[in-house]
Amino acid sequence: MILAILAQYALTNDWMWFKVFHTLGFIGYILIISGLACFFLWLIHQFSRDEKNRIKRYYHRQHDESEVNTAQR
Repeated sequence: MILAILAQYALTNDWMWFKVFHTLGFIGYILIISGLACFFLWLIHQFSRDEKNRIKRYYHRQHDESEVNTAQR
């Protein structure tokens, strides 16, 4: 975020090395977007892992109940 803010500050104050700071700002925006993408991928992974575990427990319970019902017959 600092790189992006610095680029915007360089633009508004007409710094002499504006092109360098503009490039650094663009890199900063890319890093921000990449960081958010990594966070959301991690979040989706956590949700899917929790859901997989819930489904496994459900099917194991169903399987155990069917074995108990078969054994009682």
